[in-house]
Amino acid sequence: MKPIDPDGFERLFRTSIDPWNYRSSRFEAHKRRVLLRACGTRLYGRGLELACANGETTLRLADRCLRLTAVDASPTAIAEARRRTQEHPSVSVGVSRLPDEMPRGPFDLIVASEIVYYLTPNDLRLLIPKIAAALAPGGRVVVLHHLRRFDDAAQMPALAQAAVRRELARSMRLVFAERRSRFEAVAFEAPRGR
Repeated sequence: MKPIDPDGFERLFRTSIDPWNYRSSRFEAHKRRVLLRACGTRLYGRGLELACANGETTLRLADRCLRLTAVDASPTAIAEARRRTQEHPSVSVGVSRLPDEMPRGPFDLIVASEIVYYLTPNDLRLLIPKIAAALAPGGRVVVLHHLRRFDDAAQMPALAQAAVRRELARSMRLVFAERRSRFEAVAFEAPRGR
């Protein structure tokens, strides 16, 4: 199988608005709980969710941010996320193709979950500094990804996660790490006086 691209995600979401069973899978609910623990207990001013898909995690992040921007490359997924978050006026949802259309910060919280291994190694190298630059001083970035190989990834998931972790550790402090057999979640905080 070849790596999936933004057009492939659009086809996937047109076929099924919940292709990974985010709403009812116990495993997906468990991953979301870990991701939310990685976010910490603060109420954030501005939050950003990259690759929000159908908005399942967006709904949980909306309560942790005064304003939340959620983006995805699939217009169909974005339409569903917008529908599901319509009662949250503090949430804005939009189409964005990464790394070229990375939203501008500063954001107090950035969540990147299950996206980096779909990017080519070069696109990932371009995205990581954009994430770091968009983070406000003292802000937190949460990164959660699968570690096991699967057919439509553009690169090995464990290597992509390790690359993000390594690059963020150069300028930020690790404040959360939880590794399971199938996935890893890490959170870094930017220095306050940068």
